[in-house]
Amino acid sequence: MPKIEPKILKGFRDFLPERQIVRQKMIETIKASFETFGFEPLETPALEYAEILTGKYGDEGDKLMYRFRDNGDRDVALRYDLTIPLARVVAQYENDLKKPFKRYQISPVWRAENTQKGRFREFYQCDADIVGSNSSLSDAEVLALSANTLCKLGLKTEDFVIRVNSREIISAFYDSLELSAEQKQIAVRMVDKIDKIGREGIEEELKKSEFSAPDIKAVLNFAGTKIDDVKKIETTKKSFPAIKDALNRLSVIVTKALILTPKAKFVMDFSIARGLDYYTGMIFEVSLVKAPQFGSVVGGGRYDNLVGMFTNKSVPAVGASIGLDRLISALSELGLVKEEKTVTKALLVNFDESLTDDYLKIATELRSAGVNTMLYFETADLKKQLGYASDKGIKYAVLYGPNEAKEGLVVIKNLEKGIQEKVKTKEILKYFQK
Repeated sequence: MPKIEPKILKGFRDFLPERQIVRQKMIETIKASFETFGFEPLETPALEYAEILTGKYGDEGDKLMYRFRDNGDRDVALRYDLTIPLARVVAQYENDLKKPFKRYQISPVWRAENTQKGRFREFYQCDADIVGSNSSLSDAEVLALSANTLCKLGLKTEDFVIRVNSREIISAFYDSLELSAEQKQIAVRMVDKIDKIGREGIEEELKKSEFSAPDIKAVLNFAGTKIDDVKKIETTKKSFPAIKDALNRLSVIVTKALILTPKAKFVMDFSIARGLDYYTGMIFEVSLVKAPQFGSVVGGGRYDNLVGMFTNKSVPAVGASIGLDRLISALSELGLVKEEKTVTKALLVNFDESLTDDYLKIATELRSAGVNTMLYFETADLKKQLGYASDKGIKYAVLYGPNEAKEGLVVIKNLEKGIQEKVKTKEILKYFQK
């Protein structure tokens, strides 16, 4: 049989234990944060009918979708995000779900895009959404949840900025310019890329699309507007009178979010547009102050028309999505992620085959008490077994040989500190509890 080269596809990754332990701990922290706010878990299939997913993300999103015909000749696609599957669930089980329906899902999604630092073709999203409420409190809670979760992961409020905008503000502004529908789409798409292509890039693209010089100036002025102090709101209304009502509504949301998370930094940033077509109201992105190169690590907003694509009924919804892999990459670069080699706490050294039954009883007792324990399977030299434990990052070694068996003792060696202690066999649990 010819040798098969072991390899994986570009944009996909294996996670060895020391990395996966970090991921699992972060997921557990995120889940705990979501549940603190009353969100409940949901799981949806990785594969959906293509018609469920297509036409919801814009042309660019459809191009990046992993889409194919399965063995039953059905047109199917891997999920591109977790929001469209949620909308399908709400429509499919609309009579069974009590609203407001607060759900979270932490699962992989797939996008066939160009890979780059912190960006992959298979990655995890951690979503929390509120379906069935159009209250500004639900928008504020999603913003506060995002801040709370980042703080639970070890960041301080000064380490990140929550940039907010509103699709209502965007629509009101571009309507005031009397642009064509196509020009509005071009302008929104270009402004959303301001961090990547800069003002000069936007100006060049708008010129190609035959925008007038006054309109280009107005778009650039709008895109460069940032409000980081409530005192600037009134001045902004005077500069852009068409957005007055929409800006008032966004201000209410931010004010309520600040009550929920008083120390968080919010900036109203009119360049934020979010690339997905389904957003209808408040939108936001969270970036890290000391790692801006990773872009948005949390994003989301309000999408009141999405569920209606499946039901022909208007169902309000708002949510947030954390890009787990991008966030881990950013936190690693900032030194906020500590890799661990193992989840095992104690190695039970195997001295003598005649003591196997005792080893199994000790291991069972420790495991039953929640002490992650590994039994070395073969009898081997002590130095070899302790070296194995040290290399694995196991903190404790439990030594139990013929002499210890006669005395009713075990020796527990702290491999990090290089010290050991004799403990009565019956009191081994007390040692670890202490």
